[in-house]
Formats: sequence, structure tokens, C-alpha cells
Amino acid sequence: MAATGQQVAYQCDQCGSPEIIALSVLYEQGTRNFSGRFTSGVSQSFAAKAASPPKTKMYFRPFVLWGPPIVILSFWIYAGVFFQPTNALRGGAVVIILGLWLISITGFILSMRKISRYNREVYPHLHSDWAHTFMCRRCGKYSLIRQ
Repeated sequence: MAATGQQVAYQCDQCGSPEIIALSVLYEQGTRNFSGRFTSGVSQSFAAKAASPPKTKMYFRPFVLWGPPIVILSFWIYAGVFFQPTNALRGGAVVIILGLWLISITGFILSMRKISRYNREVYPHLHSDWAHTFMCRRCGKYSLIRQ
């Protein structure tokens, strides 16, 4: 008869309880999808909300923040250069609007790079830490356990 290996039982560092659970399991147990004739959605317990995984950042915010100024300034540059070239250049308005347009484009590009860097470099580490984090059901202490 072959001997089977025993699993290592983890215990809480604070209270010594063996009742610890992975955050991923806690999240799955407390999350329910529901659908009816006219409604559908997701229901979560408070514990599941507290144990939810980290989220990636969305690219929608830079478009909302920087898109309207870029479009409006692009229109004013186009109108100033092509429809009133002498009046616009005399007042220097096109130069000012062009500077604001360049600042807006630069802000948009930097925001997109920041989000891309977070999703590529920071998020995988956060998700890995979340996947290896356990919570004691007795005292509520979180522990990062790597095997």
C-alpha cells in the first residue's frame, strides 16, 4: 500500500485557526449571476466585494477627458488657418490654439501610456498577490501565502 502525501494545513498567524480560505474562493462563493424575464445582473455578498480581484484600467477615461478639447481645438485651428488666415495670424490666435492643441495631444498620449504601463507591468503582480492571498474566517486577517 502506497503512502499518500498529506496536504499542508495552513493556520492563521494571529489566532491559530485552520479556517482560512483563499480570496479567489471567497469571491466565487459570494458572487451569483441572476437573470429573469426583465432583469439580469450580478449579486455579491459583502465578503465577495471585499475579496474581489484587482481590475485593469480602462482606456475610456482619456478619450472622455482629452477628446473634446482635441476636437474643438482642431476645428479652431482648421477654421483659423483656412478661412481667415490673415486675421488669425495677425492676432496670434492660431499659435495659442496650436499650443493648447499640442498640450492636449501630449496629455492624451501620456495618459494612454500610463494606463498601458499599469495594465502591462503593475496589474499582473497585483493579480498574482490576490491569487495567493488567504483570509482567516475567524479573525479576518489576510495572509499572503506563496508555495
